[in-house]
Amino acid sequence: MKLSLDPSVTALPTNTAESLALAAWYDAHPAVRRMWAIRDAEKLRVIVMLEPTVDNSDTHPAWLANGHAWARDLHSRTGGFVELELVDEPLINEIETDAEGDVIVAMCWRDPVLTITPVGDARHAAPAR
Repeated sequence: MKLSLDPSVTALPTNTAESLALAAWYDAHPAVRRMWAIRDAEKLRVIVMLEPTVDNSDTHPAWLANGHAWARDLHSRTGGFVELELVDEPLINEIETDAEGDVIVAMCWRDPVLTITPVGDARHAAPAR
């Protein structure tokens, strides 16, 4: 499965209790830059990209310090088995993963690199001359 960095391509908009709980978790964790949640028959797989450290762009200190607690928190919010995994910042605009199932959440509003403007937005208009 390929996960696009553009969430409008990857996930269908849903307002289930599970997707709202995941969105609230993302909102509460500023160290998480991007998040995808994939639901299959057995588990919820949550894939995250973290904000890099200021000094050397490393994400592993935050992952090592928080990964287990985040997985427990996600489990308590969703009520099911959660497999949490870290992916590094990609050099291309999609990520290849072996996950199978439905993407129920794709969040990236915290990412300073990715700014998605709705097609009908005035910022898409040609500059006035």
